[in-house]
Amino acid sequence: MRMEELLNFKDILKDIRRKIILNSYYTRKIKDGKGAQATLVDWIFITLVLTMFFLITVFNSTKSVLASISITAILMGFFIAIALMWKGKIRARKIVSINDQLATEQIGGQLDGYGNRDFIAYARELLENYYSTTFNEHHGNIDLIGEIDGDTYGVKCIKIPPDTKVVLRNVEYFIADMEKGGVEEGIIICNTSFADEVREETDYLLLGFEQIKDMLSEGDDGYPNREEIEDLIVDRYDMGRKELVDSISFHGKGKILRFILLGVVFYLVSPIVSYPLYYRVAALISISYGLIVGIYDIALYIRNRREESI
Repeated sequence: MRMEELLNFKDILKDIRRKIILNSYYTRKIKDGKGAQATLVDWIFITLVLTMFFLITVFNSTKSVLASISITAILMGFFIAIALMWKGKIRARKIVSINDQLATEQIGGQLDGYGNRDFIAYARELLENYYSTTFNEHHGNIDLIGEIDGDTYGVKCIKIPPDTKVVLRNVEYFIADMEKGGVEEGIIICNTSFADEVREETDYLLLGFEQIKDMLSEGDDGYPNREEIEDLIVDRYDMGRKELVDSISFHGKGKILRFILLGVVFYLVSPIVSYPLYYRVAALISISYGLIVGIYDIALYIRNRREESI
């Protein structure tokens, strides 16, 4: 096999693996933790039950085996086609929702990792790209200043802990500096959201996390696209698989190997001892216990990983 053909074959296998991982992930999310295999089994069971129902019902009416099989095949063909179309549309909508949730988590994690200065730089780039203008750093409690459609805007960037809201006292000094400088138009941008008192007491444009998401989605950069989200899913799967291997290697490996090796030793010495059957039974028990411990550890880890991903 030539090198080019080998590389193409590896790419095909990689693409198949990627599709299997994504299909399994989306299925678990859509089915509340139920895997693709379990969903397929349910689908096969329903199809078989309906097939038997149609066969029996049509046969009772026609008393003809050939007619029963033919009519049932037609009915099941329509059923499968309609069901696949309906499920496909629902699945596509839910995948979009799942991807949007993952994008939200990714953007939120990115913002949470910023310090105050980093958040100001992020907000500046976001506003400049969205409004196609330039903002400059300012002094005092006004972080940025620039023009939008000929009007001067002062910008306040507020980075606060997740699950908290910007309250009026967070922007009082900004409002005072804006009035002192005679800047009428303002933007307050934060990584979370705003309390009702801020919305009621200010006339400035308020940009919270949801507005940041909308601005990113309308632009050409910054909002994770479908391919990037799928890469994230595959990376998480590979990381979880590595953690599984590491968990077995460092936590359960010693215990498992000790019992298996002990069983092998018992079996090897059994022919030269006075009670060979006793040693063989002990070997079987020791090896079985080691395998059971290994299988239990793997099953427990996989269950925990699935619970975390739901």
